[in-house]
Amino acid sequence: MLSKVPGFKEFEKHMKDSSFSYNSCEAYKKDIDDFFIFIRYKPLNEIIEEDILNFIKDLKKVYSNNSINRKIISIRGYLKYFYKNGIIDSLPMEKIKNLPPEKRTLEILSSEEVEKLREVMDDSPKEYRDNIILDILYDTGILISEVLDLRCEDLISEDYKIITQIKGVKINKISLDSSLSERLKIFIEEKRDSLRNKNTKIFSSVSRQNYRARLIKYGKRANLNREIYTHMIRNSVLKNILDTEGAHVVKDRMGYSTIQNTSLYSSRNTQQIKKIYMEIGIGDE
Repeated sequence: MLSKVPGFKEFEKHMKDSSFSYNSCEAYKKDIDDFFIFIRYKPLNEIIEEDILNFIKDLKKVYSNNSINRKIISIRGYLKYFYKNGIIDSLPMEKIKNLPPEKRTLEILSSEEVEKLREVMDDSPKEYRDNIILDILYDTGILISEVLDLRCEDLISEDYKIITQIKGVKINKISLDSSLSERLKIFIEEKRDSLRNKNTKIFSSVSRQNYRARLIKYGKRANLNREIYTHMIRNSVLKNILDTEGAHVVKDRMGYSTIQNTSLYSSRNTQQIKKIYMEIGIGDE
């Protein structure tokens, strides 16, 4: 419970003032909350190195080194803020280093698996919505956060045929195929009002975390023998673009500022392709 975390409101203001992205703020919140639940909300000035080491030991039971490192970074940033501002006299994380990073494997969904996910969703408003989100992700390769930021008025003004992706100062216009365009129109005009939508965002009735949980449920329903997450869909799209159109299209389509050694993309060497996927962050969940 974040309301019980000492000094959290002050740190939350610091994150906003420092222009942390929404996703970074949410990750920090969860990591910090998990840590303080583990140490039973000890006061800041009573936290010692052993508390953090015990927390890391507990995390190792269920998390990968990469996930644990993210939590270490969050806790370090939190405590360092109060140390710099003189709230605490020592930094209990000073001697704690990140764990050795684990090699990431590139996980993608095959077209057959995507079709199986589609098939297990019915026409109820929620599952109709989830199916459309799946198709937007699979057809465009944009991030789930970008899908959930789409607004009704923008789509309607484009006659349901174009979605707008904003990458920093860059605006990408992405065309939708006629079938997806028509289904989006049906959702907005006929089904959306039956869901709890808080604003003009098309899919405000579902959060990023909630959609992931629902996708896992559909994966089980479709008898896919692994846990499904949204970035697997993005990986699939980018791999298809890479194989058919080249690295420069990946860069332009997905809004990356640079891609190193793009000549390796044209080789079809799987290990080289995976290496560059990792360099530009396609494999990050």
